[in-house]
Amino acid sequence: MGRVGSPRLAGLALVLMALLGSGDAFAQSTSRYFPETGHNLDPAFAARFDEFGGADILGYPITEAFVDPDSGRLMQYFENARLETTLEDRGAGMPFVSALGEMLGGGEPPRRRPPTLAWSEPGCRFFADAGHSICHAYLDFYASHGGTERFGDPISDHKLEEGRLVQYFEGFRLDWVPETPPAGEVRIAPLGRLHFARSGYDAGLLAPRLPEDGAQYRVLGLHPQLALSQSIAKPQGTQQVLVLVRDQNELPVVGASVTLSARFPDGVRTFLLPLTDADGITRIELEFDSQVPGSNIELLAWAVYQGLQASTRDSFRIWW
Repeated sequence: MGRVGSPRLAGLALVLMALLGSGDAFAQSTSRYFPETGHNLDPAFAARFDEFGGADILGYPITEAFVDPDSGRLMQYFENARLETTLEDRGAGMPFVSALGEMLGGGEPPRRRPPTLAWSEPGCRFFADAGHSICHAYLDFYASHGGTERFGDPISDHKLEEGRLVQYFEGFRLDWVPETPPAGEVRIAPLGRLHFARSGYDAGLLAPRLPEDGAQYRVLGLHPQLALSQSIAKPQGTQQVLVLVRDQNELPVVGASVTLSARFPDGVRTFLLPLTDADGITRIELEFDSQVPGSNIELLAWAVYQGLQASTRDSFRIWW
């Protein structure tokens, strides 16, 4: 669907200018920054975000708030959902959760009567108005995380989708994750990410940003990568090794400590590399000779920063 060039944009711009110039609380409130995804929670959605259980239910914001040119509504995507609201002369309207479950085609025709299982087993509950049942682990999760007020009624029974048991609600989907020890669990599916990927919006909206106050940003995870100048080397020569360290938002980590271990046939050599630079990069030139053709040289890089650590591996082969 098209997302640019709408004739409504001029009118929307006037509305936004009026809001920003009016001293409305929508414009004056302070946004809340989340370093986990590198985005701000827009003030227009802050109260609703908290009412819905915050990041535990909606997930972290994955875009800034933006005006949809087709509907004229202000909206913001989160990992598990989307919040949207109307824009009016007096400010933003009451935010609500978008019906992403329905938009993604998760709904099923309602039943007039409950299936035998839902009628007879205490672990199931039939929702007559919706015509669907919630059972067992899904019902336990639903009841303990806000029930109808938070998720609404089910729009499907639980069903198999892409090899996983799922159940749809108007704005959410619950997934059964059996691989989670010890006995599996129900989790809220990342419908916000799934819907955004299919929406046609500019992918640049997902790009993380740094906060105006740098002190608000925190590195919460390390993602190191190894890069080699050659995948096959002669028995005598050099290998250029580059280590890139990025954080949870794929931003470069400056000042990370990196240790590199290289396992040669004659033993392991360990090197402490310079701290990562402004691009999150550090490098070293490995020198070697008299290596056995056909041998595989395994590399292990450990990155450490502010109590966080992570590793990555790569290798190259010795040949004639």
